Amino acid sequence: MTSPQSPSPGFGPTAGTALDEDTIHLPKIVSGPLSTVAPSVHAGMPKAGPGAQPRTPHVDRPPRKERWDGIGFRPDIQGLRAVAVMLVLASHAGLPFTEGGYVGVDVFFVLSGFLITSLLVKEVFDTGKISIAGFYARRARRILPAASAVTIVTVAAAWLWFPVTRLEEVMRDALAVIAYYINYRFVAQSTEYLNADQMPSPFQQYWSLAVEEQFYLVWPLLLIALLLAVRRAPRKLVVTGVILSVVIFAVSLAASVLITEASQPTAYYAGHTRAWELAAGAFLALTLPTWKRTPRAAAWILGMAGFGMIIASGLLYTEQTAFPGYTALLPVMGTVLVIAAGTAESGSNPVSSLLGTRPFQFVGKISYSLYLWHWPILILGPLALGIDSSLKLNLVLMVVAFAAAQLSYEYIEEPVRNWRPLRTSNLWGIACGVVCSLLGVAMIVVLTNVFPKADMGDEDVDLAAVEQVENEDDLEERLREGLETTTVPNDLKPALANTNADRPVTYPAGCHLDFEVAELPDDCAYGDTESDTTVVLIGDSHGAQWFPALEAIASNNGWKLISRTKSACTPVSVRVESTQHDGEYAECWDWKQNVFDEVDELRPDLVVIGSSDSTTLTGVPLDDAAGEWESGWTATLDRVTAAAGAVVTLTDTPWKTDEAAPDCLALHTDSVQTCLEEDPYAIAHEDFREAGLAAQGAAGVTVVDTADWFCVEGGCPLIVGDLLVYRDGHHISTPYATSLSPLLAERLPQL
Repeated sequence: MTSPQSPSPGFGPTAGTALDEDTIHLPKIVSGPLSTVAPSVHAGMPKAGPGAQPRTPHVDRPPRKERWDGIGFRPDIQGLRAVAVMLVLASHAGLPFTEGGYVGVDVFFVLSGFLITSLLVKEVFDTGKISIAGFYARRARRILPAASAVTIVTVAAAWLWFPVTRLEEVMRDALAVIAYYINYRFVAQSTEYLNADQMPSPFQQYWSLAVEEQFYLVWPLLLIALLLAVRRAPRKLVVTGVILSVVIFAVSLAASVLITEASQPTAYYAGHTRAWELAAGAFLALTLPTWKRTPRAAAWILGMAGFGMIIASGLLYTEQTAFPGYTALLPVMGTVLVIAAGTAESGSNPVSSLLGTRPFQFVGKISYSLYLWHWPILILGPLALGIDSSLKLNLVLMVVAFAAAQLSYEYIEEPVRNWRPLRTSNLWGIACGVVCSLLGVAMIVVLTNVFPKADMGDEDVDLAAVEQVENEDDLEERLREGLETTTVPNDLKPALANTNADRPVTYPAGCHLDFEVAELPDDCAYGDTESDTTVVLIGDSHGAQWFPALEAIASNNGWKLISRTKSACTPVSVRVESTQHDGEYAECWDWKQNVFDEVDELRPDLVVIGSSDSTTLTGVPLDDAAGEWESGWTATLDRVTAAAGAVVTLTDTPWKTDEAAPDCLALHTDSVQTCLEEDPYAIAHEDFREAGLAAQGAAGVTVVDTADWFCVEGGCPLIVGDLLVYRDGHHISTPYATSLSPLLAERLPQL
């Protein structure tokens, strides 16, 4: 996201001078005999005498030169910034019918490509070169002071109020912000299934700034390469630049469409799937002389059509819209049309006039700071106040965000940007950016190392030392005591700060498969790997959560345990929707067939199957889903029982629909009952649960109903003894699973 234009018009620099960064230079080609020195008259020319015919003096004229003139401040551009940021704010605040407000970021991308390219091309025509040091110095002092201030304040506020369960990740987010790769960090996190129910990062808004910073890194270098290739001919640079922007537009758009279908989070955050939006702005900047000749009537049509496209996408798109992909064309091309309409010299149009009004100009002026401040205020505000987020609270927090943005603009953005030493020295401008970044790093280091949170966490839990339950009565007593627990124990296992890392060993070993993998991995045998007794665990992550208990049982009994689990992939023989992209989770179906084929070959003594009851079936009406689920269970059990000596199924564990237990406990360490009373864990998805139990009963397999291991007297405690029961909203912790191994062992068939 670019920072606002200067509120006052400027004038283009003369050749050989530094580029005036406060003027938005838009191209205007002027051809003709433009002299840079006064014409000289030959000294030897005779003077005209009385009656002599006047003679035309011989004038030395310099070569014809083309200029790329700036046209000064563009109120419509400033107004477009206001539209973009208000769309984003409305969506984040939860205003009705504004789910699609995320398209405001696409408007910003087009504006960035347009303005930056205009400045760079103007510099080429004025000076014959692009000063990469000058460009980075201008970007540093324009962008980094406000961004670093928000980063530092957010880091401090997160340290104060964010749950310790997420604090380490938040600090890593902050470092990624400073290093300009936060967007790709979000790509990695969003494709991680176990991160799905985590609290959002207070640095979420920086992903778009990272995309723009990556553009700033690459685009000037590409233009410099083109300039050298065309032997420093500005006119040829424009032509080749148009070709390059078209190529980037086409290739990146194609990648965006394809990757949106395969992994929407990747397409949303990645720079290479957003480059086409910046290229659209660059193309517009390079071809602007053509748009200047747009007739007035056409400008009216373009302006209204473009503005309508932006607003329509913001109002009609939702979180379910496949975005960006081809759907992003609507706000992107709408922005292009509005800018083009405002460029026409034939006169103003209604949209440009509207965007030039005072409210739009005010919001546009502070839009950069407003975009930066609003998100951490929305996320951290409720935590600081100790109340739940709501639309009413969000509206109040938006007022706070406007105030913070105004102060940031007046006391950070403008003073630093206009400080004379920084404006006159590229070195000082770059140094300003470096200092801003170092201040952010220093704050992170100090808070994480000098003033760490008291409960930042212990080392990994020694599962062998976990106290196991003796029998059903012992567990029931522990569950009752858990319902009465009011304070988080100091020796809680795992420590709240370590819950994100609390996963079965099959995850880091690569034996629990991620989304894109269907081939079965090697070396996933545990327990006594030389044993003649083979047990296979099959399931999704809700099956994998039982691995610690099964591993303990296998080790005690001398069994060979083979783990076959995959994220969000139920072992039930149904085709399911992907949680990562639109359409079927094809890798899941392929993986299941590979597992069943392996079971046919191994003919194991025991197969244990665990599955979540929450999944969306592909192409199945909601009314028919439970019946299809029952049929799928029947098909799986028919296939597995034909090859295995015995089959055991594990019912699903309790779920929580809102705040996960570790996060809630971290915020209420002395009032655990609060987390039990508000949106408690409970058995969910009853229709699929009952359908599965019916199929399992009909197949004659051993069914282990795990509900009594988690809930008693209508309540499901979060802490049992010194053990944390859940590591997130729907997975049990490895220590708690280990503690249940004696109960699970009793339910398994004798081998």
